[in-house]
Amino acid sequence: MLKELSKKQQRLIKALRQSKTARMKKRCFLVEGLKSVEEVIDSDYNIKFIVLSNAFLDSKDVFLNKLKKKISEDILYQVSEKTFIELTDTVTPQGILAVTDLKDVEIDDMLKNNFLIIALDKIQDPGNMGTIIRTADAAGANGIVIGKGCVDIYNPKVVRSAMGSLFHIPIVQTDDLSKTLAHLKQRGGQVVTTHLSAKKDYYNVNFKTSTVIVMGLEADGVSQKIST
Repeated sequence: MLKELSKKQQRLIKALRQSKTARMKKRCFLVEGLKSVEEVIDSDYNIKFIVLSNAFLDSKDVFLNKLKKKISEDILYQVSEKTFIELTDTVTPQGILAVTDLKDVEIDDMLKNNFLIIALDKIQDPGNMGTIIRTADAAGANGIVIGKGCVDIYNPKVVRSAMGSLFHIPIVQTDDLSKTLAHLKQRGGQVVTTHLSAKKDYYNVNFKTSTVIVMGLEADGVSQKIST
């Protein structure tokens, strides 16, 4: 029998789900769903606690036994199905979530030989952000730079859409994307900006050298300030 989740913990989860301000103040965020929780458990992110619904516990004995070998039972909590539904905003919740600490990453942590970095300018759709993170991870990128005006990468919809890739690839958030791009250029990276009417095809770019690919807002592309 696991410990019951306290009212204070329930209020924290609801705040993290609803508010970027709460996530930044508390320095933690939500990870929902079996696959994503498995991924964060196997990563170097620090987990504060994990919440399991009674229905999940009744149907996942094997997983629970594996979980207890990796995670201290002291941070495992259970709630009723009704309470779990109140804690999440998914239509069909899987009955498992984790409250996880934010992770600080420095830009220079990404700068390996022949680095590939994805820089994002005002990407606002959570699903698109998650897809970009997932794709960058699959492509073997060394990191992602998130510019001011982008959707919060710890938004629950972004975390779900990234499907665990958020925990595989270093991500840095910057208030001055232009300055960060200038720093990456000084460190030997060629900056390639995407544009619908670009004269040069991406097939003709030499990606064997260190490269920063800049992608912009879904409707308008990369802002003029960044592209010049």
